Amino acid sequence: MGKVMWGILISFVIIFLIGLIIRQLYLSFVKKYSILLNKVQEINKRYAFYKFSCECDLSHTYDNEKFFQNISEEDYLIYQLQFYNYKNKVLNQIGFMNYNYLNFPKYQNEIKELTIKNEYSKKPKGYVVKLLNYYENKLYQKSLQKPVTSFYLKVTLYLAKINGQVYNKKEKSFTSERIKNLVNRLKNKNGDFYLDKGIWDAISRVERGRVTNKLRFAVYKRDGYRCRYCHRSQNVAVLEVDHIIPIAKGGKSTFNNLQTLCHDCNSSKSDRLL
Repeated sequence: MGKVMWGILISFVIIFLIGLIIRQLYLSFVKKYSILLNKVQEINKRYAFYKFSCECDLSHTYDNEKFFQNISEEDYLIYQLQFYNYKNKVLNQIGFMNYNYLNFPKYQNEIKELTIKNEYSKKPKGYVVKLLNYYENKLYQKSLQKPVTSFYLKVTLYLAKINGQVYNKKEKSFTSERIKNLVNRLKNKNGDFYLDKGIWDAISRVERGRVTNKLRFAVYKRDGYRCRYCHRSQNVAVLEVDHIIPIAKGGKSTFNNLQTLCHDCNSSKSDRLL
């Protein structure tokens, strides 16, 4: 690179650095002496809006197409809402967004009442006023709070092959009103059992869906690929996984609560506890 090119490059760098210094000087002056910005900061301190969090969003992957088709996004949400910690986390988020919804109009009204613009508590001697006003407007727009005022929760269900490769999905978003409706329906219970049939059916479908193909084959292997009642093997009978304590009696889809039964024995057992 010749001397001329080096000279041009150095000139550009110097001009760029001077521009940055001037910009910083103007920004510092506006931040310190703008009456409008100081008023906005005072208002901002009085309104501590909550940030929207996506920590409540749900996702789950199934390796069984039947379960994927039968279990809806709402079923999966209902199943999770029955747990105290998750339900409280969701309700807290709804409460935060409701606070934003109620207080944001008040905040906007206070901001609109500010008529002070392009005025500074110190005389801008040596500054280009138009440039100061430009930066004031930029900082003003940036300082305005724009909180989320509504809550929604997204449930995403995936369908994957045995190797974990996802090849299908479905998702649905739920409003705070819909979620609160489900929470109220979950309160209709007797002990550990839900009296709302729709709620109970949803929880039962999801609980059955927790029996993955991997878990199913582990149960078959443990039981020697034979029915634990009639002892017929997979060579002469269709084997199925059964809940020892039925879901209808509060049983869970855990390894120790699952057993191998042939189709005939499983059908005759139904939801009885033997």
